[in-house]
Amino acid sequence: MTVKNKNNYIYMGNPRFSHVKKALLTHIQSVFDEAEELLAMQHQEKYTLLEDAFENATDVDELRVAFEQWYSDHAEDLQLEHEVGELWEAAVGMIEDADKEGDEDDEDEDEDEDDKKGDEYEEHHAKEDDDDYGADPRER
Repeated sequence: MTVKNKNNYIYMGNPRFSHVKKALLTHIQSVFDEAEELLAMQHQEKYTLLEDAFENATDVDELRVAFEQWYSDHAEDLQLEHEVGELWEAAVGMIEDADKEGDEDDEDEDEDEDDKKGDEYEEHHAKEDDDDYGADPRER
């Protein structure tokens, strides 16, 4: 059974329906791809502006001022879902988390070194013992 809509497009089983459907999906996908590309370029430009804003900062306080100014200038364009303070705290929190992980990694490394030294000590003394017991008694 063929059915026509008010625009005389035959669908459901007609090749025209499939072609139109595919053409629309392909076109809309390309529109979305272009929009994503443009958005990515805009984000990169804003990121570069942030890097530039940080260029003259000499301490954390100046970084914060530069970041807040950048945010004030560009947040509306970027449509960020976070406030400036939330972004700042999240970034600083990442450093603190990394420091904690670094401390834990340092402790693990210390334990690994102790294990390695213990293994070397045992191997060395085991070799000495082998040498003593396996050696010719006349050489002792």
